[in-house]
Amino acid sequence: MQLNFRAFAVARRVGGWRHFGSAAGVTTVTHVVRGVPRRLFSGTALRILHRSTSFQSTVTLLRTYSQTRVPGGSATRTCWKCQCETSQSVLCDNDSCGAIQAVSSTATYFDILLGGPPTFTIDTAQLRRNFLRLQQAVHPDSVSQRSAIERQLAESQSSWINHAYSTLKDPLQRAHYMLELRNAAVREDDNVVDPELLSEIMETREAIEAAESEAEIAAMREINNENIEETVRMLEQAFGKEDVEDAQHLTRRLQYLKRVDQTIQEWELGPPIEEPN
Repeated sequence: MQLNFRAFAVARRVGGWRHFGSAAGVTTVTHVVRGVPRRLFSGTALRILHRSTSFQSTVTLLRTYSQTRVPGGSATRTCWKCQCETSQSVLCDNDSCGAIQAVSSTATYFDILLGGPPTFTIDTAQLRRNFLRLQQAVHPDSVSQRSAIERQLAESQSSWINHAYSTLKDPLQRAHYMLELRNAAVREDDNVVDPELLSEIMETREAIEAAESEAEIAAMREINNENIEETVRMLEQAFGKEDVEDAQHLTRRLQYLKRVDQTIQEWELGPPIEEPN
């Protein structure tokens, strides 16, 4: 069996995989649309790629290999090693295989770390347990005896899992991510256009600048923490009702409250020094 690597390279340059090698005995590579290939590579083809191209090229190929959406929105793919159907998990679901899979191009952070659809209300303790379990599975010590391909896949998975965990554990980042999934992202540098929120921002800044004692700052910190907790509860309700517009507004408000918290911390670390008389 032989692969047309020139066609493979051209396909990569133009941004997709194209059909080539339709004759008997030659593997067909299929064009990928939005990260979803229409046909699968054979195990033999992957072994040829393993021998004939760099590991990085193989891993790049594996990232788009055999991922497909099935009716109802659930996602499955074919394990690159044992050819069994598996979920979007980090490891192959086949107990006799357990190969490390490529980072999925279709799974969300919620799919991998919580095993369910996106939801703002999460079990943070369960999130951490799942994170630690997955990180252990792709830790360098755990994959040291595996193939070079799996070690590189593990490195990619580890980076992806870390970013997923840091995003989901923080309410503000989780809200940003959920809005991105709904194509309604709120940028951190967006200008505040809500007059009420803008007025609140200005008043808070003036109060912090005018503070003359740690007691005043402590009182502001307590009020701000209460406002953060209230806004997070309101975000849970907004996402629960799929009220995207309200979720955007509350995300901007939580973003502002987090900045206030940072300003208060900076004051505590170094309050203004009074000039000597």
